[in-house]
Amino acid sequence: MQNDIQSAVGFAHAKPERAAELAALLVSFAERSRGEEGCLGSWINRDADDADLFVFYETWATKKDLARHLAQPYMKEFLAGRMEYLAKDLEVRQLHPVGGTEPHPDGAAGEPAGPEEMNQRYLDAYAARDIDAIMAVYAPGAAAVWEPGKAVSGPGHREAVVEFLKREPKLSAEVSESYVVGDTAALVVDWSIEVPGAPEMTGTGRGLDVLRRNAAGEWRYLITNPFGSA
Repeated sequence: MQNDIQSAVGFAHAKPERAAELAALLVSFAERSRGEEGCLGSWINRDADDADLFVFYETWATKKDLARHLAQPYMKEFLAGRMEYLAKDLEVRQLHPVGGTEPHPDGAAGEPAGPEEMNQRYLDAYAARDIDAIMAVYAPGAAAVWEPGKAVSGPGHREAVVEFLKREPKLSAEVSESYVVGDTAALVVDWSIEVPGAPEMTGTGRGLDVLRRNAAGEWRYLITNPFGSA
């Protein structure tokens, strides 16, 4: 059977004064891409020696999936106005796998992580203080409840996490109940958190998280609510 997987690696040379904006934009695109049909992975990297150079890599199940992605309004808008951010035009190379090796949606051998396993991935990302890894466990448009009855999503969610990480929180959580119906899962999670210098933010609780499985078979958080279950 012919392998129809489509991959691309690209190089974006930012104008120095627009590098921060371009970085945030590319990361947001990768997060949205992961929730699109046929996306097997999307990653953004920054060159270790050139802070203005970004390297992106993405993999799609078929040519049709890639074409659908490129036709998304946010992609068409960016491509039309890309030179506002770039010192020179994008360099993109199309790739095809050889040797019978197909990249796995979660970047590792075996099945994608199940709903319960996503809890550990969430914890690992927090422990590493890795903002990109934290945001990658969420579905596009996901919401996080930071105060009872108050949820944030989109750029506001990312900004809230960045600020929270500055407090060096220590988080632990264990799934006590798991329910899966089709492509939707609900996890009841017992958690504890310690925030140095902030006793009002330190404590324990039982939360309710909702996850959704995307077209690539990956589970992603749709809602995280630490106050969701009494």
